[in-house]
Amino acid sequence: MPELPEVENLRRYLIAEHVPGQVISSVDVAWARTIKLPSIEDFVLDMPGRRVVDINRRAKYLDVALDKGHLVLHMGMTGSLRVSSPGDERMRFAHTVFHLADGRRIELNDPRKWASVWLVDKLEDALPEIGPEPLDTSFTADEFVRRVSKRRSPIKAVLLDQAVIAGVGNIYADEALLRAGIAPSRRAHRIAEHRLAALLEEIRISLARAINYIGENPLDDGRPFVVDAFDERMQILRKPGSDCPQCGRALRTKVIGGRTAYYCGECQS
Repeated sequence: MPELPEVENLRRYLIAEHVPGQVISSVDVAWARTIKLPSIEDFVLDMPGRRVVDINRRAKYLDVALDKGHLVLHMGMTGSLRVSSPGDERMRFAHTVFHLADGRRIELNDPRKWASVWLVDKLEDALPEIGPEPLDTSFTADEFVRRVSKRRSPIKAVLLDQAVIAGVGNIYADEALLRAGIAPSRRAHRIAEHRLAALLEEIRISLARAINYIGENPLDDGRPFVVDAFDERMQILRKPGSDCPQCGRALRTKVIGGRTAYYCGECQS
């Protein structure tokens, strides 16, 4: 699914397409369950006339700040956004389309229909409990250690808990744990504080590397990549039997917290 680096590049893409300042003239919704708040009727009636002021990101959520309220989007497993010109053919799975006053469209393309959209007065009205942003320089290693070190769950599950740290998903957790040499099944409270501090740094490196890669390798229509996990932003080739990029031995897999972890039995402990 789109994770923090992908959503950050969606944010930058919309800004580069000069969406801030645009007025939403109308919205089409073909799959009502996409709209979480308000009712589908109120959503369609309330959106027209609102102007986009800014576009921000919180964890894996896009926050489109409007002159009245916030339009919040979560891409689910397969959602992506495209800014389309009037003559462009509508994307096949564009179940939610925002029409702009300048004639363009923002298309939420979502093959599996798992994306979510909220129109709320305050950003917090759409979000669950979310921890600090890993790329925020004010989020210190000491704070990370404090949040993690007393947890008795496997460290991989702790990293996926968005209330602990925001926006770290399955594939980038595996990347950071491999870089830090920490086994994903190791209980968080059994990891030395200096290793946890090093893990935060590797999380930051993995996310920054992915953000840069996605930004430098857009799709042909200018959109950022959706998550692939088989390209050069990744150390780990997420296929059964693939090799560890550090020692060359076969990677192992294990289901932790309902997600498949890829790890090296030799390099991680």
